[in-house]
Amino acid sequence: MSVKIREQRGKLYLDIYQGGVRKWESLHITLSDDKRQNKELYRLAEVCRSKREAQLLVGEWDIKTDGAGRITLISYIKNHEKNHSNPNSLETLIHHIEKFANGSNIQIGQVTSKWIEDFQAYLLAAKKPNGEVISQSSVGSYMKLVRAIFRKATAEGTISRDPTAVVSLTRVTDPDMVFLSADEVKKMAAFVPDSDFGKEVRRAFLFGCFTGLRVSDIRGLTWGMIEKDPPQIIKRQKKTKNQVYIPLNKNAVGLIFDGAEHNPEDLVFAISDPKDTGKGYRTLKQWAEDAGVTKKIGWHTARRTFATLTLGCGANPVTVAKLLGHSGLSQVMKYAKATDEMKRKAVDALPDLV
Repeated sequence: MSVKIREQRGKLYLDIYQGGVRKWESLHITLSDDKRQNKELYRLAEVCRSKREAQLLVGEWDIKTDGAGRITLISYIKNHEKNHSNPNSLETLIHHIEKFANGSNIQIGQVTSKWIEDFQAYLLAAKKPNGEVISQSSVGSYMKLVRAIFRKATAEGTISRDPTAVVSLTRVTDPDMVFLSADEVKKMAAFVPDSDFGKEVRRAFLFGCFTGLRVSDIRGLTWGMIEKDPPQIIKRQKKTKNQVYIPLNKNAVGLIFDGAEHNPEDLVFAISDPKDTGKGYRTLKQWAEDAGVTKKIGWHTARRTFATLTLGCGANPVTVAKLLGHSGLSQVMKYAKATDEMKRKAVDALPDLV
């Protein structure tokens, strides 16, 4: 193994040869016309070279150090997963890291800026189980998680430098805000699937349209969280941990109350299939097509539909934010911007000149 300083076009790089593979890492140092300054820059580059060589030796020879940089990247993420607000996103990230070259075994202290760049390139070309390419927005979200992980590891002293600091990460872009109009909700409600599972998916999705609950919260909804007088849901959301009180209107009540007595621990909706996690989505998509709705919808469409319909009916954004369990208004205002009907009402409300 060797680590040497190389110059190319006035910039300094580390020429790393390890395990039969050669790669260059940029030091982000640019030389000038000042010889004295360049001497100091080379001195700085030598410090970086020495530290990088030591990091590689730690991994190659399994040297025990005072730090925790020898832990694998996946193990580090799993150790911090329980404290994360969205463990499902971390699980998906771990899955992609495991599929990436050497991702299962790489130690967090061995991760370089080049590895981060290559991993990002892999995500941009990767495909979901349904064969579709992962959206740029999703890649941006994954890379945002990666940056947060390495910033935390650096702050804790687990690693000496953050390899994401010099990498331009894909930005999270706002996806198309797909939601249903009131007429489209009625069209879907009017079409009842033949299968029992399809009927459950229909009931759960429509319930989301009238409550704004996330699908994870709908899956975990038990009868003990529902009060009959007045009809409302009292629960702590899985994602934000916020406790929310959601009043149920007559449509939501009609979807769940069947006159029978239920065990408080029993689930309200039977839409989870441990053998096939994609079954619910496929059933939802087919039901929408059969109902004549051409929009590309998912489970989250129900939550967006609740937000846009309530805002369109004149509800205060602060109230809608509380119903959704949001601590701020930023997300609700995105829903408001997506509602063309609200824009038209605002324009029509301007005073007449005559």
